[in-house]
Amino acid sequence: MSIDAMKQALEALEMLAKWEHPASNITTKSGRIYPHHVAKNSATTLRLAIEQAEKQEPVAWQWLDSGTFRKSLPASAEPGAWRALYTDPPQRQPLTEEQVKVLNFLLGADDLDGVWFGERHPTERGAFWWRDRLRRVFVDRKHGIGGGE
Repeated sequence: MSIDAMKQALEALEMLAKWEHPASNITTKSGRIYPHHVAKNSATTLRLAIEQAEKQEPVAWQWLDSGTFRKSLPASAEPGAWRALYTDPPQRQPLTEEQVKVLNFLLGADDLDGVWFGERHPTERGAFWWRDRLRRVFVDRKHGIGGGE
């Protein structure tokens, strides 16, 4: 998302945050929420993200949302014709020993609890006894991997 788009979203959130009415609430499984509170909290988070994004230097420039990209802004650039592109790549964390063990098991390169892939576990139930372990070591709800919400 571009910084301009983030600023437009922030403006909309700030406008919604000002609209407070006792009857404007939504009942959810976890209780009542008030849209103006959600908007105010989201606006704060988005404002911080904008501040961080504005501190970054663009990694490339895109001309009029086309397939034309440049590493630096042309000296003759028309205002608004080039869009700055930013990146802040997530840092990859190394796999844990348990994750490597489960992957090797699934690939048939190693056993898990003395049992090879495709074999039934002597104390666990079912043919897919290893799925609980797989979920436990790989579910990452923050990044949408397995486990739903």
